[in-house]
Amino acid sequence: MAEENKKRSIWDRIQFCDPRILYALFAVVVIGFEMIQIKMPVPNPVWVGKLYDRIENLPPDKAVLIDCDYGAGNRGECEGQFKAVIQHLFARNIKFMVVTWTTNVEGQKLGRQVLDEVAKKMNKVDGEDYVMFQAIVNAGGVTLQSLAKDIHGFVVKDINGRDLGDIPMMKNFRSIADVSLIYRVAYSWGGVPWIGFVQSVYGTPLAAGSAGIESSTAYPYLDSGQLCGLLAGAAGAAAYEKRVMEAGIVAETGIGTKTVSVQSFATLFVVVSILISNFAMFMSKWQARKGRA
Repeated sequence: MAEENKKRSIWDRIQFCDPRILYALFAVVVIGFEMIQIKMPVPNPVWVGKLYDRIENLPPDKAVLIDCDYGAGNRGECEGQFKAVIQHLFARNIKFMVVTWTTNVEGQKLGRQVLDEVAKKMNKVDGEDYVMFQAIVNAGGVTLQSLAKDIHGFVVKDINGRDLGDIPMMKNFRSIADVSLIYRVAYSWGGVPWIGFVQSVYGTPLAAGSAGIESSTAYPYLDSGQLCGLLAGAAGAAAYEKRVMEAGIVAETGIGTKTVSVQSFATLFVVVSILISNFAMFMSKWQARKGRA
């Protein structure tokens, strides 16, 4: 076998390279650029700007309702979308409520970690500036209808076990009439129930953040005006992080920008590998034809 390998040309050896070598090189690229953190140019999608402008113009006497439903598997794309938006809300002193679901324990756990971190840095107080509800059983449209009609009657307690009526912030927010924006962040933007049972009924603006691969299904709703903004994948998170940094809200960008950088170089590695393998195939065929001539 070793003798056979020696007879192979360099181009044949490239074509029949052990896949484990490629996996190892790919891991080196990902880990290396995760540590180096080279900043890449960040695009500015129009729907990111629309969400940013929407939040800039929210009334101070109403709250934002955030549906936090992302998990560990899509944290790299969605955490930046969630974090950058709450940083913007805190900076504008817009109060917000976070709802999570019993079907996704990760949504509450990860969301709370981000909330605690950002609130501490920006000197915001749980119960005065924001509230995270106890996880709710999601029964589809019925759940959203009940939540929209009577927040206090449906939710009852926050994540710390306090009755909503005892929380200072919640005294002024009782139904969807007191909400100026709904923002859902999840792997799949999945906003159709929100559109069908809340947005289309009450007219409350709805925005979303989702994994890049799931974002394409949201564009018809953006075109129709049923969605007022969209953060698509890590690129959407990076674009919003850039906006809040340029506004002086934070000193540096976050996980979205870092993820875009790593994704870019990982994709470049794949493209270069494909080009090299194809070049090796053509060279191998050319040598074979030359040998027969």
